[in-house]
Amino acid sequence: MKSLQSLDWLSDALAPGQGIVLHSGAAHPARLARMLAESAAALRGRRLHTLMPCGDLPYADPGVREQFAITAFLPGSALRPAMDSGHVEALRVPLSQIPSAFDKGEFPVGAVLLRVSPPDPDGWVSLGVSVDYMPAAINAARWVIAEIDPHMPRTCGDSRIRVERIDAYVDSTDLPFEALATESDPIEIAIAEHIATLVSDGDVLQLGVGSLPDRVLARLDHLKHLGVHTGIIGNGAMPLIERGVIDNSRKAVFAGTSVATMALGSLNFYGFIDQNPAISLHPCSVTHDAGILRRLGSLCAINSALQVDLNGAVNAEWAGRRRISLPGGLADFARAAAAQTRGSSIIALRAVNRFGESTIVPRLDAAAEPSLVPPEVDHVVTEFGIASLRGRSPSQRRQALLAIASPLHRDMLAGA
Repeated sequence: MKSLQSLDWLSDALAPGQGIVLHSGAAHPARLARMLAESAAALRGRRLHTLMPCGDLPYADPGVREQFAITAFLPGSALRPAMDSGHVEALRVPLSQIPSAFDKGEFPVGAVLLRVSPPDPDGWVSLGVSVDYMPAAINAARWVIAEIDPHMPRTCGDSRIRVERIDAYVDSTDLPFEALATESDPIEIAIAEHIATLVSDGDVLQLGVGSLPDRVLARLDHLKHLGVHTGIIGNGAMPLIERGVIDNSRKAVFAGTSVATMALGSLNFYGFIDQNPAISLHPCSVTHDAGILRRLGSLCAINSALQVDLNGAVNAEWAGRRRISLPGGLADFARAAAAQTRGSSIIALRAVNRFGESTIVPRLDAAAEPSLVPPEVDHVVTEFGIASLRGRSPSQRRQALLAIASPLHRDMLAGA
C-alpha cells in the first residue's frame, strides 16, 4: 500500500467509462470524499456510485457536483439537495440485485473508495459498519483505495478483505458518522405502540431507516426469542440483545446472530458491534435474497412510506413531483414477508404530511410507479390505528384505510 496525497492520478489510471464507488452509509469515507472534491477538475465527467452516504458530501456541493455524474441507489438526506437540483441520477434497483449488476459489468467501476478498520495481525481489514455491495464492487475494481479508521469496528460476518487488495490509503481524520437519538413526538409514539401489537414471540424483524425503528424496539421488551434479519441495524437493537429479548434462537438461517448489511447508530453502538458475534454483517445479495428471506418463516417487515392509496398501493419515493427516496430493500423484504403464512408486511406513516395533506389518498399519481402493490402489504399503521389488509376485498381494504385516515380528511376520501 502507498500513502496518498491526492486523487488526481485516477484521471489517467481509470479507463474511459469507468466510475468510482464510494463506501456506503456511515462508512462514507470523509477524508477521501474531500480529496475527491479537490480533484474534481481532474476527474471531470467521472461517475460516482453512492448508497445513502452519511455526513458531509463535498463532491455534491454546488460548484463541485457539476464536475461529476453522481448516481444513487438510495440517496438519503445528505444527497437530497443535489438530487433536488438535478445533479443526482436515481438508480431504481432493488438492493438484492445491485451486487450482481456489478458482477455483470452493468456499472463499470475503476476505483472503490473505502473506510476500513486497521489491519488485524492476520492481515485483514474490516468493512466495518457497511458491507452492502462493496465486495462485488471491490471484485470489479482495478483500484481499491482505503481510508483507515482506528474507530471503525471489526464486524463479524462476511465483512473482511485482505490488506493486500488495498492499493493505496490515507489515514482517517474524522470519526465515523453517528446517528444519534432524536426526540419522540406523540404521533410517532402512537404509531410505534400500534406496530408493537403486531409483533409476536419468535418473529424475525426487519426495520427500515429513521427514528421509528428504535421507538418500536423500545416497546418489545416483553417478548421472547425475537430475531433480526434486516438491511440496517441501529441503536434500538442493542438493549434487546443485551437483555436476551433478541436471541435469534428460532431463525431457520443465521440462528443465534442478528443479521444486517449495514449498521447505523452511535459510537457506543459501533463499540458494541466490534467483534461481537451477536451481530453479523453480510452483502445485500445475502441479506436481501428472496430464498433466504422465505426460509425465515415469520418475517415481520416494518417500513415507512409517504402515501398509501385506498386500494393499498404504497408510495415510498415521491413527495408530489419531487423524488426524495428509492425503493432500496423495501420491496425485497415486504414481498417476502407478505408471502409467508406467519409473516407480516407492515407500512407505517403519519396520517397527514407536514403540509397538512392526507397521506392516505384516493389513488397514487399514475406517473409514478408504486413502491409496493396491494398484495405486498398486510398492515398499514397511522397514529389512528391499524388497517389490516391481508385477504381483504378492495372494498374492505378501502374501509379499513378510511378508518385510520385523519378525521379531517375522511369525508373527502370517502367521497372520492
